[in-house]
Amino acid sequence: MSRFIGSTLGWEDVASTFGLGLITLVRVSVLIVLASVVWVPIGVWTGLNPRWAERLQPIAQLLAAFPANVLFPFAVIAIVALKLNPDVWLSPLMILGTQWYILFNVIAGASALPTDLREAARSFHIRGWQWWRQVALPGVFPYYVTGALTAAGGSWNASIVAEAVSWGDHHLYASGLGSFIAQATTAGDLQRVALGVVVMSIFVVGFNRLLWRPLYGFAERRLRID
Repeated sequence: MSRFIGSTLGWEDVASTFGLGLITLVRVSVLIVLASVVWVPIGVWTGLNPRWAERLQPIAQLLAAFPANVLFPFAVIAIVALKLNPDVWLSPLMILGTQWYILFNVIAGASALPTDLREAARSFHIRGWQWWRQVALPGVFPYYVTGALTAAGGSWNASIVAEAVSWGDHHLYASGLGSFIAQATTAGDLQRVALGVVVMSIFVVGFNRLLWRPLYGFAERRLRID
């Protein structure tokens, strides 16, 4: 693989590709944080209310199964018409289809909170931020990590189609590794495609080892509820 890539590309190309990977890494991280801020509270509330869980889960499953790329042309039209910055406004497309993993897993975690724990919190009048910090967040955290990990991995994959979007004569590109791979694929530049895939694999595996695996370990050691 190194010989194949090195046949036409140099170290400058490798360095610039890693730089694009950092841009996509920042984009994925920001999107996961924003999705978490939205879906963790909703997921906890839904999981603690079985009636609403029965109503909302089928809707969420339908949205998760909906092909997000169908909405891409509308995004292109809006960005072009409103003269928006593609680097910013193409980013949400990366998480349209993957954010639901956070919601599903948080709902499952909230539903699994022991009734005794919830009753004890109610008896001791634990409310507000204290309830979130001592009851809800520790209880759903292992499930959240699973959902966020899956959503992040899916967002990396989605970046290939979300950072480079076309509709008719309009072609929009956001700076990032996904756009790099997409444009290299369109141009038939196999060396750059291979380089982009290798760099993306390094980022995904490295992020898993440096962030998600330690978070899993922390959840197992400190936050496991038996």
